[in-house]
Amino acid sequence: MSINQKTNSAAKLSQITVALLVAFAASAVAQEQGPEQGAVIKTDSGVDLLPALNTGLKHDDNITRVADDKLSSWIFTIAPSIKATLLDGTNSYTMTAAIKDAVYFSSNPDEYTDGYWEGEAKFSPDEAQKFSVKANRSWLHEDRGTGISEGRGDLQSSVTKYNSTKTDFDYEYGSDGSRGKLKLNGRLYSKEFENFRDVTIFRDYDYYLGGAGFFYQMEGSYSLFVEANQANIQYAKVDPSGDRNSLDTNYRAGVEWEISSVTTGTVKAGYQDKNFDLLAREDFHGFAWEAILLWQPLTYSGFDIATGRRAKDVDSVAVVGDYIIETTYGLGWNHEWSELWSTKLAYEFQTNEYNITNRKDIARVATAELNGDLLRWMKVKGFFNHEIRTSNAVGFGYDRNVVGIEFNFTL
Repeated sequence: MSINQKTNSAAKLSQITVALLVAFAASAVAQEQGPEQGAVIKTDSGVDLLPALNTGLKHDDNITRVADDKLSSWIFTIAPSIKATLLDGTNSYTMTAAIKDAVYFSSNPDEYTDGYWEGEAKFSPDEAQKFSVKANRSWLHEDRGTGISEGRGDLQSSVTKYNSTKTDFDYEYGSDGSRGKLKLNGRLYSKEFENFRDVTIFRDYDYYLGGAGFFYQMEGSYSLFVEANQANIQYAKVDPSGDRNSLDTNYRAGVEWEISSVTTGTVKAGYQDKNFDLLAREDFHGFAWEAILLWQPLTYSGFDIATGRRAKDVDSVAVVGDYIIETTYGLGWNHEWSELWSTKLAYEFQTNEYNITNRKDIARVATAELNGDLLRWMKVKGFFNHEIRTSNAVGFGYDRNVVGIEFNFTL
């Protein structure tokens, strides 16, 4: 590490230390106020404020996700946030803002500062109708070796920065006791990269989605539904390999259930039709699914199972291909050992199959977490992640271990 890098890191650590001292002092004051004050700051205007601070220290033994010449570092993160909520009868309004700063002790190029704000409004003009609008503006990053720089993380001089804007619209018609419900939804999403514009300019895009679904309540705890949505994906610049604009249409049918508090779940399956504007690109037409199952045989112990299959666009500029078929299987076990301590064990198996090149990646990720509610205003989490990725293409396989601890402070 150079002298300048050490100076910058030291300056950041000094700022972080001050922020932590302030957070601890605020937490101490909140504790003295007592639980009767609640977890929020109530204002005369009716707006409830919930400030929070998350901070942690972790070690990553393969920052750039490469097979050889691995770079490791301790990483310190700090993320203050604030949430404002206003309840007005059946309507509610929420706004959240957060910043996350990361200091890499042994790799200054991987440091980042992310931020976002989000606003949401929910309206219920009558018993049968519900509206919601959610808008988000984010300033985020991709770690080296992920997204745009997949397979070339060690060749990139810093993280990839991008801005995104997302707006979601949801409408539901049907009261809680009605047999049928109609749901409409829409999404506008825009992503624009900030650096490495010689290559990232070809991955700026806009995403426009519209969808509808009908849900029918059966006797008992089951609901049957059908849904359809269509997304128009438009890239700002034509890729050197050809136009990547496409129309992605999904038709799904499925079932939702909630059998007391023991078993809940959603299973949907159907057909995905992804058509590229450029005739030379290979379209995808095939089976797609999504399923989530929660089984809690005991009040203090439960399992969750998730799986899905879909075709998605290619992110990396080092990859030749039109789309990726992503298939995921996940299993988790959550157990509460006491009122203070709980654990979570999870395993995920994912395959990514690329058209044209017949490349296939297999990712296996095992996660272990220990969570503690130490005080009303402080939670702690210790975690360990072990990731193994194999590929029949050169330069995309690696293994990686991350271990760390996080603290979350509220009022």
